[in-house]
Amino acid sequence: MNAKPTPHIVIIGAGFAGLEVAHGLAKARARITLIDRNNHHLFQPLLYQVAAAGLLPSQIAQPVRTIFRKQKNLTFQMGEVTTINFEKKFVKLDGSVIAYDYLVIAVGGRTNFFGFEAIEKHGLQLKDIETAVNTRNHLLRMFENASREADPEKRKTMLTFVVVGGGATGVETAGMLAELIGHVMAKDYPRLNFDNASVILLEASPHLIASYPDDLRKSALNLLQKKNVDVRLHTKLLDYNGQRVTLNDGNIIETQTLIWTAGIKAAEIVDSLDVAKASGGRVRVTPTLQLPLFPDTFVIGDAAYLEHDGSALPVISTEPPLLNPPQ
Repeated sequence: MNAKPTPHIVIIGAGFAGLEVAHGLAKARARITLIDRNNHHLFQPLLYQVAAAGLLPSQIAQPVRTIFRKQKNLTFQMGEVTTINFEKKFVKLDGSVIAYDYLVIAVGGRTNFFGFEAIEKHGLQLKDIETAVNTRNHLLRMFENASREADPEKRKTMLTFVVVGGGATGVETAGMLAELIGHVMAKDYPRLNFDNASVILLEASPHLIASYPDDLRKSALNLLQKKNVDVRLHTKLLDYNGQRVTLNDGNIIETQTLIWTAGIKAAEIVDSLDVAKASGGRVRVTPTLQLPLFPDTFVIGDAAYLEHDGSALPVISTEPPLLNPPQ
């Protein structure tokens, strides 16, 4: 009797979700192809520390091939998927075609600017190593420029740092900036007057880190205020032109630095998929994270949308798929 063919599982994305699935299938009778546009796995929660010059990029990124060096049933292929065909079960990338039996889409998310083109053009973000390094270089340039600026008003704009978005990333970034100013830059630039330096955190809702318990939200607010972060709740940003922030209450903040952490949406490849979607372009999935019409395809992580008790689960809460190839 002929043995059943070994199923081929394609995983798109080497982020946390993709790696979790790949590791979970290490002992399965399956052939796994892991695809990512980068040749490294990024510990994204620490990007804000790279931006604040607290860590080097190499400290939060590890080569994917190194991670899976001992996993014999997995092959890593670097490339960007441009097409996914659910009916014929193949993906295209960089001119090649890869057929699959099971597909796991773990492509993550990208920054959502909610249509603010000016903010996308003039603002900074923390989504990958490149944007974190750009943010770090900009911040260091502001301190350097301020150290030789004679005009106190211009110097103040260089030392005013606005963070938009009171989620976990925004809270961490604002706190790290305050520590950078008070504990590092004040020592590196002893002749620079930091009395007018300020970190301002803008949040449109009544609370920071809204998905957290109330006691943790209050604790985060108190901690930021102790670090002299100017936290402004119920405050919406209307515009930013690279020199000044316009707020919904009519106030203007003169600054050359705006770090946007206020939104996330599914990665670009998801835009081209002919499937049901929800807010942020996230793909609607079943409780087992499968596509309703294509049960051999799973969508997990930031690209997936799943409701529980009438509310959408946070993107960080989606679990690895219940994918069990033959043993």
